[in-house]
Amino acid sequence: MRSVSKSLGPDLRTAALVGDPETVAGVRTRQRVTHGWTSHALQRAAAQLWREAGERPRRVAARYDGRRQALLDALARDAVPAHGRSGLNVWVPVPEETGAVSRLQDRGWAVAPGARFRVAGPPGVRITTAELDPAEAPSLAADVAAALRPEPAGRGT
Repeated sequence: MRSVSKSLGPDLRTAALVGDPETVAGVRTRQRVTHGWTSHALQRAAAQLWREAGERPRRVAARYDGRRQALLDALARDAVPAHGRSGLNVWVPVPEETGAVSRLQDRGWAVAPGARFRVAGPPGVRITTAELDPAEAPSLAADVAAALRPEPAGRGT
C-alpha cells in the first residue's frame, strides 16, 4: 500500500492498493460503503501524479534517506547504538524511555517514547528525521548521547 497522507498532509487520506483480485475486490466493496470516502476523482488524480512523477518520488525518498543516515552516522560517531534501515524514523535503545524523552525535551528535541511503537523488546525512543536538517544531526546525536549517560547521584538537602 502506498499513501500520500505524509507528503500531502493527514487530511488527504488516499492510497494505492495492489493485491490479488479477490482482496482488491473486497477492499473496493468496503470503500464504496464507507462514510466520507475520498472521491474517485481525487483517487484518479493521485494515481496520475504518481505515474507522471517518475523521478520525483525517488528524489524525495533519497532526501529522507539522507536525513535518516546523517543521524545514524552522527549517533555512531558518538557510540550510540541506533537502528533505521528505511523510512523517516531512527530507533535508539534506551535504559528508560520517560527519562530519556524528558532529558531530550529539556535540550530542545521532541522524540517519542517507544512503548507505543513496539510489540516486544527493550525500551527505546523513536526519532523522526523527516524535517531534520542533516547539519543538525551531530548536535542531536550529542544530545542523545548526553541524555543516555547516567545522571550523577545527587545529595539530599
